[in-house]
Amino acid sequence: MRRMDKQQTMILLIGAVLLTAFAVLRYVPIVRTKLASRDMMDRHDTSMQQVGDYAKVVPELRQEKRQLVDQLDSFSVKIPEGKQFAQLWQQIADVMNECQLSEQLVQPGTVKESQQLNCVPLTIECSGSFEQMFQFVQSLEKLDRLVRLEEIDLQNSNDFDATMKLNAKANIYYQSKTPDNG
Repeated sequence: MRRMDKQQTMILLIGAVLLTAFAVLRYVPIVRTKLASRDMMDRHDTSMQQVGDYAKVVPELRQEKRQLVDQLDSFSVKIPEGKQFAQLWQQIADVMNECQLSEQLVQPGTVKESQQLNCVPLTIECSGSFEQMFQFVQSLEKLDRLVRLEEIDLQNSNDFDATMKLNAKANIYYQSKTPDNG
């Protein structure tokens, strides 16, 4: 019986070696591939979730882009490229005349230049009633061109006739001409 036991032990040992070899050579790579596939699917699901989240934000970004383009267009109108002073002086004179102001003076100062944005200080003087002055300031705010009032000094006349003298400091701006635009 010993011989039988040895043969059975040998068969069992060979069977165990074959099963171990099968497990090592076939089953373990399959399990590794399965785990790698599961990991890749999880990453793919995460990526798809991110794409879905980004897709939800796209309409908001488009709306924001439209608003920024509108602001840029408005900026280009309010602060044009190049000086274009003659037109602006005429607009200010027209506003003063519409408000029926007297003793009108609009005097530009020395241009302050930078690479992209330039500033021209203005001295504005005129006379009229308080309502006319208020109407004038409101009309300046409504101009297509940006006129920024920095300082306003209202003085009563010495004649006690309800007229006032306006002395104002303002700035107007224009963009430097870029080489590709002329």
